[in-house]
Amino acid sequence: MENKRMAAAILERISIALDDFSANTEYPGLLGGYSGAALFYAYYYQLTGNEAFLDKTYHIIQRSLEAISNLTLDGSHCSGLSGISWQLLHLAECGYIDQDDLDETFAEIDMALAEFMEADLNQQHIDFLHQGLGAALYFLKRLPDAHARRQLEKLVLGLHAQAHQLPQGIAWKDFFSTTATSEDNKHRNLFNLGLAHGNPAIISILARIYEKGVARDMIAPMVTSAVNWLLSTRNKDRDPGHSLFPVLIDEQDITAGDTNSRLGWCYGDLGIAVSLKDAGIRMQKPEWTAIAYEIFNNIAAHRNQENGIVYDACLCHGSAGIAVILQQAGIYNNNAALLENADHWYQHTIHQSRWTDGAAGYKYYQHPDFQTSYNMLEGISGIGLSLISFVNPDIRPGWAEAMLIM
Repeated sequence: MENKRMAAAILERISIALDDFSANTEYPGLLGGYSGAALFYAYYYQLTGNEAFLDKTYHIIQRSLEAISNLTLDGSHCSGLSGISWQLLHLAECGYIDQDDLDETFAEIDMALAEFMEADLNQQHIDFLHQGLGAALYFLKRLPDAHARRQLEKLVLGLHAQAHQLPQGIAWKDFFSTTATSEDNKHRNLFNLGLAHGNPAIISILARIYEKGVARDMIAPMVTSAVNWLLSTRNKDRDPGHSLFPVLIDEQDITAGDTNSRLGWCYGDLGIAVSLKDAGIRMQKPEWTAIAYEIFNNIAAHRNQENGIVYDACLCHGSAGIAVILQQAGIYNNNAALLENADHWYQHTIHQSRWTDGAAGYKYYQHPDFQTSYNMLEGISGIGLSLISFVNPDIRPGWAEAMLIM
């Protein structure tokens, strides 16, 4: 009870700290800019019933619409048009916007994002956060629109054509991370195992498209083969506190860099488990869901702040992201161990509010220093959204779909 009281006090400080950020910051991105603050205020309104937070949600919605009309935005999910547009569709689903009022806007966005996704796909730029794959979440929200369905079908065809056939299954090459694109590795096929940038995100997106009844005959064998490959990358020899999976691996099963990956949303075992759970549930593959929970349970039993390389509280690579993922996994199958471990990470998140010069007491770690951030991915908008789920677990965190958590 005391931890929830402390979390509620932090949420109040976050709501105040976000006022100036959401009103005056120029950068509109969903995960990297002010648009994510609209999600915080919308869900904080659900928690408190205070209509002042609903007014703040509407103010940011208006700013987001103006940004779409007046700024030159890239198409990315993290920082650009697809993420901002996904947010508008999500808030419409929640009843905060009349979607009919936005039909003309979305028709224009459809065309822009179709061009963006196709151009990136042609270059094999399929990173979820920053390249063409992220636009799929927008088109999934636009279904059953016929244009959205065609774009998703094109994505599936493109991914099918670009998959690398490996002895253990299929995988998609990393064309984003600095390790994979370095001079030393430019002639080496490296495959990324992070949910933010790699193969787990592709599996999750394909499973979501399958669930909507699009291109099922093509997707089913693709995802099966991709899951088989993903599971084959598991570290062979490891200590209990060591990650089950590496960060990057090549077609000869040789890792690039450290075999021990951090514990976080962006990279590591947690994101792999999320992807397997997602695919297992959406594609009716209980064996994948079972493996996902083996990974979740291993995390709860053996990973901690030190061996998980957890330095801060942010959603991306910190304790707030770990907490909400484990909480939602625990809620799904009533797993007491996961729920208890999620509470541990929420306590860690609460006690990270310790910086006198940080936003609501928080900073995130950006080597070699700690930085202040207000956004959803690294800052207090995301930490606040996670803490709302701690204070009231009955509020379903639909916002987490933006990060492939739900």
